[in-house]
Amino acid sequence: MAQQNRNVSAAACYNVTIRSLANGRLVSAELGWGGNDYGLLRARATALGAWEWFRVCFNGSNSTIRSLANNRYVSAEIGWGGNDYGLLRARATAVGAWERFSFASCGSGCVTIRSTANNRLVSAELGWGGNDYGLLRARATAVGAWERFQ
Repeated sequence: MAQQNRNVSAAACYNVTIRSLANGRLVSAELGWGGNDYGLLRARATALGAWEWFRVCFNGSNSTIRSLANNRYVSAEIGWGGNDYGLLRARATAVGAWERFSFASCGSGCVTIRSTANNRLVSAELGWGGNDYGLLRARATAVGAWERFQ
């Protein structure tokens, strides 16, 4: 654990917003939802508010994302099954394996986000409806439209 903390503290950190290039929406941490839905990340906001700000610390495959609204690290929920597998949620108070990501350029201000816990790219689930629309999930093996962020 000491090594993990040293890696995170050595990173270059920035307060950022994250936008899905597929739908043009800002990513929000859903802090108004309860239970296991609390803190789910969703590409749904058309305006900037408190839930759309994150602190990203870039450090290779040890990069982290933290919601500034609730001060929790983003986890890829690898322990969940079915369509819930890999959902991103701002819920962790410490950095472990599920809270580590890597970022890569996909050209012209475009980045991909990869969970290092399952080696999958983060997708904005734009084919889902209702409150599930735009949920971020670490599930893709190749870069498509839903895996591009800014």
